[in-house]
Amino acid sequence: VGARLRTLTQARAYEAVRGRGKATPERTKTLRRVELAKAAVGALTGTEPTSAAIWRSLKSRRTAALTQKYCAFVWRMLHDGQKVGEYWEDKGACSTRKDCDQCNEVESMEHILFECRTSGQETVWKLAEEAWAATGLPWPEITIGTVMGAGLVEIRNENGRVNKGRTRLFKIILSEAAYLIWVLRCEWRIGREQRVHEMHTVTEICARWHLLLNRRIKVDWAITNKTSYGNKALQKSLVMNTWLHLATRYNNAVRADLIGGGVLVGTATARRPPGRNR
Repeated sequence: VGARLRTLTQARAYEAVRGRGKATPERTKTLRRVELAKAAVGALTGTEPTSAAIWRSLKSRRTAALTQKYCAFVWRMLHDGQKVGEYWEDKGACSTRKDCDQCNEVESMEHILFECRTSGQETVWKLAEEAWAATGLPWPEITIGTVMGAGLVEIRNENGRVNKGRTRLFKIILSEAAYLIWVLRCEWRIGREQRVHEMHTVTEICARWHLLLNRRIKVDWAITNKTSYGNKALQKSLVMNTWLHLATRYNNAVRADLIGGGVLVGTATARRPPGRNR
């Protein structure tokens, strides 16, 4: 089938070229991970999503709940692509990186996020649960599948309707917690070369967590500015419902109309935040 060069785009040409090749079968590890994510989302929402929905959730930026870095992190996790554990088994001199020395176990993403004594995971998940407690809703059991399927989790009201504010907050807390654990693990194993006396302290982890949520609140405030973002600006009501009863614990400089009460500290025009993940 021919195509007019005048209307042909690079995306369409690339899609046509790929379509002419043989279909690449999905990796067994990827299929297994996707099934874990589907089962976890189904357990929380009562409806198991499709595999395609899991992948699409990593591209959604509609409510700015999941950051680009987190989506890239989960995309690699769904492919079991992080260079941990068994990845190093046949790498010669690097084979010693297979195990978690402090726990004497093979390192895996499950181990890093939920079991390791050096990744700070226990402290981070405790902080995440404490933050969620401000909503008055129960904190669900978090698994590797929940982390990978975070984009499809929904929090519903007593009448069965989706609570958009609480759903967005849950995605923020879950994604920031999981990614922080990964960052802390990489900092200690690579940046600090696994020196025991340089392990992250509880005080340090708490400070990092509060800084993360503080930044998210400020960014949310900034991107409600329609002057800067136009149609892509977040609705003030969505931001207010997201951080209701929680914002004042982490940031007392957010406009009162965005947190449903409190002291109006600043009224300056919100500036567009810097960085790729704005």
